[in-house]
Amino acid sequence: MKSIWIRVLGTALGILALSGFFGAPAYGQSLRIYHIDVEQADATLIVSPSGTSLLVDSGKNGHGSRLKAIMDQAGVTQIDFFVCTHYHEDHYGGIDDLVNDEGITVVNAFDRGEKDQLSDTKRSQVTFVDYENAVGNRAVHLVRGDTIPLDDPRTTVTCIASGGIVIGEDSPVVGDSENDKSIALLIEFQGFRYVIGGDIEVTTEGKIATSDLALDVDIYQANHHGSHTSSSLAFLTDLQPRVVIISNGNHGGFQHPRQHTLDTLAGLSPAPTVFQTNKYHKGGLGGNVPDEFIADLESTDRDGTILVTVTVTPSTRQYVVSYTDEARPFPIKPRIDVPVTIVIESLLPDPEKNDRIFESVTLKNKSDDSVSLSSWTLRDKGGKSWSLVSLGDIGPGESKRIVRNGMPMSLNNKGDTITLFGPGNQKRDTFTYPNSRKGVSISTGH
Repeated sequence: MKSIWIRVLGTALGILALSGFFGAPAYGQSLRIYHIDVEQADATLIVSPSGTSLLVDSGKNGHGSRLKAIMDQAGVTQIDFFVCTHYHEDHYGGIDDLVNDEGITVVNAFDRGEKDQLSDTKRSQVTFVDYENAVGNRAVHLVRGDTIPLDDPRTTVTCIASGGIVIGEDSPVVGDSENDKSIALLIEFQGFRYVIGGDIEVTTEGKIATSDLALDVDIYQANHHGSHTSSSLAFLTDLQPRVVIISNGNHGGFQHPRQHTLDTLAGLSPAPTVFQTNKYHKGGLGGNVPDEFIADLESTDRDGTILVTVTVTPSTRQYVVSYTDEARPFPIKPRIDVPVTIVIESLLPDPEKNDRIFESVTLKNKSDDSVSLSSWTLRDKGGKSWSLVSLGDIGPGESKRIVRNGMPMSLNNKGDTITLFGPGNQKRDTFTYPNSRKGVSISTGH
């Protein structure tokens, strides 16, 4: 089984302290998300409670020093995981500066793959060649269903879309938009949920909404810098975010965030609190939230970074949005326990014939109601998945068997952990087995 679960060596563990305008609290119990001020671009640094770092995008060419400054404030000395959401310079341009000029090591890199489908012109662009030389030529293709380990059992990072394809999609139809092929991630930490999707647009947002892959989140980093081509109503209705953070600059050509998007967000019920990294000054179709929710009102320097600190202890379940001299707390949404309905009843990791075709898993409905499996998936330890859409409905007390038939997930003959996910990417059941025997089905007892 191919796995992206790579053991990270040399990760800084323990309690971290911040300096500068973010103060100096201890972070042993907290997840931190830095929305870095890279003007009209994107770069988001996520640091787990154990100190493992994930950088999603890296701003424009020349932004390495901005990234390094925030790493210093966060107490991070290397990038354990880097994700380039898609192949636009404002999302990958700064990574070569961070590596070559600032001397930062990137341990593991991921992107959306499929570089052979890019035009010769794109592949020969200086900034793209710089990206490839810095990290891209060793980047692992991150596909929907993959997970990225942050070396902390409380934190999960799941790729819900990549290359215009979402989890559970059987016969994908993908358009030509590079934006809409962006990688989208769902990050969860002890009940806290956060969605970041690069520049995905209405088509991929619609697929995520149709499959209920991101429901009832706490924070949404607005897709495509708050553009009118993203943040569609169906998508936002699924997310129902309490907070929205927009990474934008004062760019008269793009005019982000668009007033249309701000109006759509304001029309949600309840309406989320919306923050911007920079104020937009150039008129046209662009707009702004009130000044008190904008980190950099002048939009001329580097002080627009917005930090989210998520803390979950027996006495505290909240996150704080901080910038300049502001610190605004929000409670994490209460999560309702999902009743057990569908379970993994048995599995066959080592069939008599071809594993890739004939591996199988049997599910059982333990409820008194029929359940549609259209948005359910199975995943192995490495994050590869099977879609269950072909099973249709499963009746009360009924068992149904799904055969691999070439799907990505592998039932490792030497042992694995298989997890069942329902609508909204909610974990419903899991089973670990240490080994298998040819032709012998394993009963879970669930």
